[in-house]
Amino acid sequence: MNDLDRLIEEELIPLRKRVTDALAKRHPHLFSLFNGYLAKKDNHVGLQVTENGKVIGQYTFYLDGMYISRFESGTLASAMHHPFGTVKPYGILEKKLLEKMLQDEEALISEPFSTMVKYLPEITIKFLR
Repeated sequence: MNDLDRLIEEELIPLRKRVTDALAKRHPHLFSLFNGYLAKKDNHVGLQVTENGKVIGQYTFYLDGMYISRFESGTLASAMHHPFGTVKPYGILEKKLLEKMLQDEEALISEPFSTMVKYLPEITIKFLR
């Protein structure tokens, strides 16, 4: 396991769980709506991490509702199922941004929406075919 894989597994995924738990506490109705919609649909999303514009890691996160149930390193296979079909989104971000987000845990937990908005301009969303 390389350093980036360790960062994803030991820092990003646990942080996302803490943020999701906080969202469930602060906005139970909103959380219930999204979690219920995403549950039991075999949804997964991708993440591509770059460093100075070069791809250094690809990940697929398998979702159980709003939570990540498992992830795979070295693959980029996304599929979000909805009533009109399937979309295959993945995000692309620089490792420096990922590290910066991990350091911003308190803000992500207390104000997840406004905190994520400040990072969105640096994240590219693409879709697999």
